[in-house]
Amino acid sequence: MMTLRPVLVAVLAVALLAGPAACGSEEIAARVNGEEISASELDAQAERLVQQSPQMFEGPEGEARLLDFKRRLLESMIDNILVRQGAEERGIVVTDEEIDAQLEELKASFPSEDDFEIALADANITLDALRQQIHDQLVTQRLMEELVGSDLVTKSDIDAYYEDHREDFSQHATTRASHILFDPDDKETAEEVLAEIKAGADFAELAEKHSKDPVSGAQGGDLGWSDPQQPFVPEFQAALDELEVGEISELVETEFGWHIIIVEDKIEERQQPLDEVSSQIEQLILQERNIDALQSFLDEIRERSEIEILIEELKIPEDEE
Repeated sequence: MMTLRPVLVAVLAVALLAGPAACGSEEIAARVNGEEISASELDAQAERLVQQSPQMFEGPEGEARLLDFKRRLLESMIDNILVRQGAEERGIVVTDEEIDAQLEELKASFPSEDDFEIALADANITLDALRQQIHDQLVTQRLMEELVGSDLVTKSDIDAYYEDHREDFSQHATTRASHILFDPDDKETAEEVLAEIKAGADFAELAEKHSKDPVSGAQGGDLGWSDPQQPFVPEFQAALDELEVGEISELVETEFGWHIIIVEDKIEERQQPLDEVSSQIEQLILQERNIDALQSFLDEIRERSEIEILIEELKIPEDEE
């Protein structure tokens, strides 16, 4: 089942952020061809995203990081307005019905309407703000489609990309293992359980019953696929490297206690062949073309736009641009 928060976070990550026009005497953070971004909306957008990783913005260094974050966020909000204005110039329109359809598709990923409302509250976003982000996402997608056009990715494009990025398609050796962990002073129980396993007892059942590792123990001892960049502690890794698929270790002592290890599966290091990754490469090329086209469009439209950042501290220093 899809979890609640990531659904909305995904929408936030794809959609560029934009705030409504300010009104009355409210402080203005920036003005883009006459369209205003209020300081309060910038603050609200920043707070919404800061809540995802509050520890990053604590202390003196956190304050400086927050200021830089708000500067970059304001630039994204400006870019969003430029995209929308440029799309309007090109006659690109997104209707309320299209937004409604996307919204209903998003709601359908939740068990109920109440769960959807809870997710909105949890992400600190209003329904109107979500509708605006869906609108901006659709506008951006259609603009990129128009900018890139119908230029197809050819076989020679895919071949060239593969040769230039061969190491990206090299799979490292990895192992899927399970273990049962016992307390350092409980070698006796570890020996008894090892004897049971060697006699044919079910490893997963014994892991659920005996393991002191609460996470893997609840999964029958499953540790998942190993990460070559983050090996286990040396004694455990050395024992693991000696085992073949289906083989069970003797007792392995580490700083955490006594382990019994079984190898569930292995993938050897290999170079993925071109025919296996050609579809993936096609999508990567299209993504690069979309990004390049959108950046060129933004560069062009910025040149002829009037952009004012009205709060001095929010201006990005020239040497950082």
